[in-house]
Amino acid sequence: MLTLKIPVLILTIFFALIGVYLAARIYIARKKIDPATLRARAFLNESFLKENWKLILMSLILFIIRAIVELEEVFEGIMDEKNAEVLDEIIVLGILICLILLLYKWLKLMDPPKLDISSK
Repeated sequence: MLTLKIPVLILTIFFALIGVYLAARIYIARKKIDPATLRARAFLNESFLKENWKLILMSLILFIIRAIVELEEVFEGIMDEKNAEVLDEIIVLGILICLILLLYKWLKLMDPPKLDISSK
């Protein structure tokens, strides 16, 4: 199982760096947008809201699974320690992916692509 843990940790670092990049882009984009416009874009776009709630729900379910795995490990249940560690890392990676998707959706909402008038 150690061989599976290394790629998962590398992916976690990679996705965390992507998350930092997206968060920085959102921070910069928020300075360019009027707060009223942002509220209108976020709350009038029903699919945006649904996707955000789905990603938040998936993250919370993964947190619950992680807590159950750790609780099972504390009570020395049927899982051995190495499998529990790898499963924990995979769950953290899943939570991170949900967060990155959420950041990406917010970035697209805050900084939509510019229309190129010359191509028409």
